[in-house]
Amino acid sequence: MLVAALGFTVLGAGIALLALPGPGVLVIIVGLAILATEFAWAERALDKTLGKASQAAGSLSGNAAGRVLLALSGCALIAAGVVVMVLETFQRWQNAGIGLIVAGVAGLATLLPPVQSWIAREQAKRDEKRAGLGD
Repeated sequence: MLVAALGFTVLGAGIALLALPGPGVLVIIVGLAILATEFAWAERALDKTLGKASQAAGSLSGNAAGRVLLALSGCALIAAGVVVMVLETFQRWQNAGIGLIVAGVAGLATLLPPVQSWIAREQAKRDEKRAGLGD
């Protein structure tokens, strides 16, 4: 029950972060990973979510213009987060600044070669599954 409570809490926070500043998709993936240790449906949802995330990251970072836009948006998110944290004294706005910084770092992390190779492996796995279903 502890795993379910923790997993649903993290998953709920991730869903909330889709509308709030922060890395919602990453938090959803963590929540699903926690739930996947106990529930088969969560494992299937995690596989599907990882596939969609790797597809989106691969399509964006697959060309030079996409990589430049990803780098610029990541740097802009980090800068905005720092500005929010420096200028605002309210705790909730500082939390929003932290969320912006984390989202920017996550975006920049997709440009790293190990992450790029992981994205390529995930896309290859998904392509193999599709080819197997088409037979």
